[in-house]
Amino acid sequence: MPPIDDSTRPRVAGSVDLTPAQRLAGDHLRMIHDHFREQLAQLSAAVAALRDGAGDVGAVRAGLHRLGPALTAQQVSGLCQQVCRFLTMHHSIEDQSLFPAVATLDDYAPVAARLAEEHLTIHAHLERVDDLAVAVPSDPTLVAELVSAVADLRHDLESHFAYEEAEMAEPLGLLGLGV
Repeated sequence: MPPIDDSTRPRVAGSVDLTPAQRLAGDHLRMIHDHFREQLAQLSAAVAALRDGAGDVGAVRAGLHRLGPALTAQQVSGLCQQVCRFLTMHHSIEDQSLFPAVATLDDYAPVAARLAEEHLTIHAHLERVDDLAVAVPSDPTLVAELVSAVADLRHDLESHFAYEEAEMAEPLGLLGLGV
């Protein structure tokens, strides 16, 4: 799947001066995304270590995610699945609650539509990572493909987060929506 194309995104941010109270929703959204960024970094490190054969074929760097001395391929698989579940839940909340509300503001409706569209791309990445994470414990030859899938997910998700943070702070603040 091709990466998300930043040049085709509608841009409207910067048209409104928000009060400090109105900026809180955008700040909270960024904090949520920062948590996902940390998980993505841990996931990337875990699959890279698995690829590089840290320890044995089923072990990765010590101390990852405070799970103990090393993670097995099965534990890396579980971490992949956890990240996928939480991101899916986060995007479902946005799709069902935030984006429809933001779309009531005509200027921001194209942004809400684009973000919802990007969720479909991210979901496809998540399915790919999840499928590979399930398969890797029984087929270690798929580790390189898992590493690539996580890198693709991380690239598009980082881009999506940055766009969402830039474009959603204003409508969230104007509508008084909490995240």
